[in-house]
Amino acid sequence: MELDELWGALAAHRLWLNNEKGGRRVDLSQFNLEGASLRGINLSKAKMVGAKLTNCDLSGAVLEGADLYGADLSGSNLTGANCDDANFRGAQLKGANFTKAQLSGADLRSGSLLVDGGATSLRDKSDMNQLTLSGANLERAKINGAVIRNANLSGANLRGAEIIGADLSGTQLKGADLTGANLSNSDLTGARLDHAKITGAKLDHVTLKDANLFGVDLSSAMAGYVDTSHSLLVDDSPDAIIRLKAMITSHGEWVETGGEKGQRADFSGADLSGLDLAGIKLTGATFTDAKLRGTNLRGAKSNLANFTRTDLTRADLTSAELCGAKFTESNLDGTIFRNADLSPEIIKRKGAKDVVYPTIIADCILVKTDFTEAKANGIITENFNLAKIVADQAFIDQVNGDADKDSAPE
Repeated sequence: MELDELWGALAAHRLWLNNEKGGRRVDLSQFNLEGASLRGINLSKAKMVGAKLTNCDLSGAVLEGADLYGADLSGSNLTGANCDDANFRGAQLKGANFTKAQLSGADLRSGSLLVDGGATSLRDKSDMNQLTLSGANLERAKINGAVIRNANLSGANLRGAEIIGADLSGTQLKGADLTGANLSNSDLTGARLDHAKITGAKLDHVTLKDANLFGVDLSSAMAGYVDTSHSLLVDDSPDAIIRLKAMITSHGEWVETGGEKGQRADFSGADLSGLDLAGIKLTGATFTDAKLRGTNLRGAKSNLANFTRTDLTRADLTSAELCGAKFTESNLDGTIFRNADLSPEIIKRKGAKDVVYPTIIADCILVKTDFTEAKANGIITENFNLAKIVADQAFIDQVNGDADKDSAPE
């Protein structure tokens, strides 16, 4: 469609909306309007089935009741747009920006949001392909069966929305209002629900594995069967991060002064899942009963640390220093120890015999735990199933060699 033709059609559409003579409903179905500037334009009740609207500027536009079935709005800017009661079924919205848009009563049902911003993670990542609906009004919207992976709905209004059987895995819902929403059978794996309001929400058979429920009052929901055994309670607010950094600094001082100053870090029972703790120095720290699911501990110096009953599912300890660390009854499902140092910690004392603290891995859950190129000379293992780990022959030989020594008669 040529520009002059487009503006003529839109002029006739304005007349049609006002029931004036010469008016005609605009039909932009299947038209290619890629990159067009339609900022603030009134497209109420327009027919735009299958239209190509990629990278368009529709900020402040009025799309109330518009039919956008199967349209491609990838990368478009709909900031502040009025999309109330619009039909987005089958639409492609990858990278679209609906910040503070009005989507009350909009139809976003099965297959409409074909968005996947990447692997689920608790870490904040900028993603140019991320669907953004932060602060959007989706009250009473129909989102049943939609795929909205890794999108940003922080602070969105989803009061009374129908979200049955939707895929919201990895989606940001921090501070979202889900009052009275129906999320039954939806997948919220790895979603961020920090401080979300869920009063009267239906959560029957919702999947909450690795979902962060910090500040969420589950007792206020109309929950049927809800499994929160693998959900998280991570406070990654600015104040919490400041407190965490202060603990690490104090611990470093405790290590450097031999305990005369500072304080030993005790993370017993804490949930640090998904945080970026790469390279931290926490020698001798305690992580008993803590959650470190998916936590980045690459290159961390945690010699002599206590990881008793710690959940380290999918944690990354690549190249970490773990000499003399203790892993007892810990969950090491998918934990990465590639090139980690698991050899003994040797404390040299003047005029006395050196003290040797071997690394211990005993009675742990081992499922595809990666020990490739890990240093394990002198390691002590109990109930260590080599068939369930990923390792090179050198690591296996070290474990087997030490196991043979332990079982040899004195």
